Amino acid sequence: MRGESWLYSASVILLPLIYSGFALAAGEGQVALCEMLVGTPFIVGGVICLVSRIPLSALIVGALWILHAVFDLIHDALFVNTGVPGWYPVFCAAIDLVVGAYILRLARWLPRAAFRLASGANVGPGTQSQ
Repeated sequence: MRGESWLYSASVILLPLIYSGFALAAGEGQVALCEMLVGTPFIVGGVICLVSRIPLSALIVGALWILHAVFDLIHDALFVNTGVPGWYPVFCAAIDLVVGAYILRLARWLPRAAFRLASGANVGPGTQSQ
């Protein structure tokens, strides 16, 4: 997880930039700014988890990915962003849910893994403790 933790935190920072990029590509600077303002919690949460080693960072990042999936599904009710392809919000929501669930699963498994490593038991999400 150490090798991938920075990736999930950095990626959650980039999520709002995608919608802003669509708006900029469509020539809608005001919409791009609004997308970034609504995306501020993702950016701030991702930066905090990226630069700090708080124990709950995996839970926070996982929750942010799931929350972004919800945002994807209600995006069209919040914004008129003509640059966003019609299929994109549902596609992004599906990806966000998978990544968020994966991170939350890792967050649940990691504390037990640390204990098992200390005791010398086999470690892994599908491994039975002895």
